[in-house]
Amino acid sequence: MKAVMRLVWCGAVAGVLALSAGCSGEGKQTLAEKYPVQSRTCDALFGSENVASLREILGQDDLRFTNRPMAVSELTDGLIKEAQGPYNEIEGFDEYDVCWLSGDSQFHSTVTWAADSLKAVQSSTGRWHQVGRDVYVTAPSYVSVVFRCEIKGASRGQQAQVLLEARVGDISSPKFSEQFHEQLAVRLARTVRDELRCINEPEIPADLKIRG
Repeated sequence: MKAVMRLVWCGAVAGVLALSAGCSGEGKQTLAEKYPVQSRTCDALFGSENVASLREILGQDDLRFTNRPMAVSELTDGLIKEAQGPYNEIEGFDEYDVCWLSGDSQFHSTVTWAADSLKAVQSSTGRWHQVGRDVYVTAPSYVSVVFRCEIKGASRGQQAQVLLEARVGDISSPKFSEQFHEQLAVRLARTVRDELRCINEPEIPADLKIRG
């Protein structure tokens, strides 16, 4: 009987230890496990290889997403709804934080219908430069790509002047090159264009002419 009791006791202790080990292992979750929605959205918009490079630049030890969870479908649904509805001059357009990563430094990227109209961008040659038909770029700390994206069901008069804007922030790291910054901006603009299925099919060039 004592032998049986010892076996039962040992089994109970082993179970507790296994449960404890499982709990302690929870702190070793991957970034995708901790932030499943943000990870999927970031990968979809920028490409998993680019995101892997971003993680290396930002440092792997304490990486976290600082934007709220938002699927790509929520982004596109919001943009389409704004394009098809009346423009609120007081509130303006929503700005969608699509991929914000924080580690040793920070990475920010947003998508929005631009505050500046096509006419305003065309007349502001000191700030914006043209890289394609109705496609313009400015590159201070953020690389911003604006372009016409006609949405099915939207007012043609409004769509004639409204631009879509994809913005990718700089990272304070010598590992973050201008070439990679440009690559991320191009990928984000092209992905959002494709997800929205812009009727006018704007061509986003690979060379945004931001490098000196």
